[in-house]
Amino acid sequence: MRQHTVETADGGHLRVFSFGDGPGVVLVCGTNTVAPTYFRTARRLSKGLSVHVYDRRGRPGSSLQPEDYSLHTEVADLGRVMEATGSSMVFGHSYGGAVALEAGLQPSVRRIAVYDAVPNIGGAVPTRFLPEFESAVQRGDVHRAVSILGKGISAKLSNSPLPDPVFHAMVRILAISTRKGRAWKSTVHSAVNELALLDAHRPPAERYAGISVPVLVLYGSDSDVFYAVIAQALSAQLLHGRCTAVAGADHGALDRAPGGLISQLSDFLADGS
Repeated sequence: MRQHTVETADGGHLRVFSFGDGPGVVLVCGTNTVAPTYFRTARRLSKGLSVHVYDRRGRPGSSLQPEDYSLHTEVADLGRVMEATGSSMVFGHSYGGAVALEAGLQPSVRRIAVYDAVPNIGGAVPTRFLPEFESAVQRGDVHRAVSILGKGISAKLSNSPLPDPVFHAMVRILAISTRKGRAWKSTVHSAVNELALLDAHRPPAERYAGISVPVLVLYGSDSDVFYAVIAQALSAQLLHGRCTAVAGADHGALDRAPGGLISQLSDFLADGS
């Protein structure tokens, strides 16, 4: 693995981790996550091609989100990483999937894969919790904010029989004991802007009919239902799209890099390398 920095068009910088050298695929991370969350997936995918994972704006090692932050910011940043690595393929997870699909409307992208992508088609992404989440972030109550985010996005977590105090205690433990959890303090602020953008931007599925390159749309069979709803609506409009459920996988599957997910990604990306 090689760590390097890519300059952005507006004078900022992005921290990039490259597994292998030369052109390959750029991996775009989701909301409230950092690049190291995807290292296991990147290592497994890099057995067949180079993989470049970067910390988006508002993450350790990269610049803060600008005041005029938008999807244009994300697409421009992704373009810089693609240019710096010579890559023309993109794989996005969750919010990163929405970024990857927006980038797919540009001619520089040759192949796209997404997992549990959240372009907010038809307002399918839950966002009612956003004011409460933002309030907790502004108070500096990171653990409370992450609890609100988790239960707000996931019906499975919201319907959990665990009492709120127990759930909050689990979040605190994760914040101390895991690399992903320790990063929450530095990522929840960027999550506010990202979720606000999703809430305000609710494109029709037809928006993505203009993507002319092959697109692999994956979603976890154990993820919340709205991911499947978005995936199916999206793939119905794609000229060269294929939609597949990954058996036994949930929204956090990329942290674990299960074989069923990696094999589908590897086969798809190998065809474009």
